[in-house]
Amino acid sequence: MAYGGNWEGGRVVVRSETVDSEPARTQTAGPAEPVVAPAGGGGRRISRRDALRLGLFGLGGVIIGGLGGFALGRSTAPSATAPHPVSGAPERAGLASASFPITIGADARSLVDSEGRHFLYLADTPWNAISRMTRESFTTLATARSEGGFTALQMSVLDFDPRAQNAYGERPFAERGDLAEPLRGEADYWTHVEWCVDECARLGLVACLVPSWYGGWGDAWRGYVTEDNAAAYGTFLADLLGDRPNVWWLLGGDNDPTDEGEATSGVPGGLSRGPVVAATIQMGRALYEGQSVPQLMSYHTAREMTVEEHFGDEAWYQLSAAYSGADSAPFVRAEFDRSTVRPVILWESYYDGRDREPLLDRREVRGQAYHAFLSGAAGAAYGHEDVWPVTEEWPAALAAGSAEDVSVLSTLLAAFVPGVLEPLGPESGLLPDGHGTPGTASAVAVAALPDGAGAMAYFGEPRSTIRIDTTALDADATFAIRWFDPATGEEFFVADDRAGEDVVVSWPSTWSDAVLLVRR
Repeated sequence: MAYGGNWEGGRVVVRSETVDSEPARTQTAGPAEPVVAPAGGGGRRISRRDALRLGLFGLGGVIIGGLGGFALGRSTAPSATAPHPVSGAPERAGLASASFPITIGADARSLVDSEGRHFLYLADTPWNAISRMTRESFTTLATARSEGGFTALQMSVLDFDPRAQNAYGERPFAERGDLAEPLRGEADYWTHVEWCVDECARLGLVACLVPSWYGGWGDAWRGYVTEDNAAAYGTFLADLLGDRPNVWWLLGGDNDPTDEGEATSGVPGGLSRGPVVAATIQMGRALYEGQSVPQLMSYHTAREMTVEEHFGDEAWYQLSAAYSGADSAPFVRAEFDRSTVRPVILWESYYDGRDREPLLDRREVRGQAYHAFLSGAAGAAYGHEDVWPVTEEWPAALAAGSAEDVSVLSTLLAAFVPGVLEPLGPESGLLPDGHGTPGTASAVAVAALPDGAGAMAYFGEPRSTIRIDTTALDADATFAIRWFDPATGEEFFVADDRAGEDVVVSWPSTWSDAVLLVRR
């Protein structure tokens, strides 16, 4: 059972949903009120509501103890204003309104649209949508994602099954797997591919396309990609789609291009199980050289590996590729820290709706994205187990709570992050009590906001209190402090004009995870 809410008339209206796996949170019927420790010692003030509940009403305004969900303390005087939803807080951002094409920013880490505005890459992964959906279904999916704050769809041009036709019974090639001989006609497989790409453009979405998905075990198209046909297929795709400004290319597909063992165990008999590095490079060069508008490119790796040594010197390898397990931070950070600076994209992590280990609840699914962006990613992908293969349950999966969390994340980043976040380690000193244990729910992701505007921290599990040293950001500046709920998108006031080495904020008592905003 998941709980979300919105504020009406100064109270929180709670709604329950059974379509997601949000860890239970028991929100109270009103805003969590503050317990504040004044500067210079003294007791702590408890809210009127808590005083009534404890039978202490009428004993005075300042007493020891308190059970409120928010507090700010010791280095500065308390705010007179109780925490409450921030007046004028941004609504869900319509991020899918970029002007194409998308290019790399002057800092080499960020993405910008054709008007120079920061572009946030937030993708869903309906990998088989082009081949398995009718046009009506495709429009339903793409519209839902555009309206939900996503800015891209990651899709395979070809079905994962080389034997498959599309939803209209059309085949991509004259002979199965013959990438050098696309089957053309008046209305054919490739006309449908063009239509899907153009529908994405109409809805403001990047169509990030995998030319020929290799497959985790080589069980898709890897065995069919050779040095004899890779360049020809790349040239064909460039002729077909090289003028579409909303197209990106993502070569490979869940595969180590050098491995001749597990990564090729599914290659059909009679096909090559050798490395495909050279063939991939040829395909990438053909796509890159055939563009008439800028189209960004990368490679979709096997989980927890990098392909920098194979493709890092190629002009087409413009986006550093990360593909993580449930803990996205170390893999994004490793790419971020490379001497060759590129935007880093988390192309995939783990999906919602899994029926096998690791089983992630809704909080853990969204945590992957928060850890990615706060580790320096310029973009990240979300996925659901019923959407990527287009099962019969895909329409219901579109409304999963985990997808709603992407909308919340897009709101947060659009409102406060006009660029790529700079990850901060424990050595920064911003959180004197540390960043928790890497790889566990206690791990805290911390990053500096662009242009010295402050910092942001994501906590994947509750802490009783959080100490902040604002001098780690600026020795002289004062900061506003807010909580942001990644489950509802509500922003809560904590305090203004705070500074010092020992600012203490207490945890929002009903939340399972939270984002702390410290801004000038």
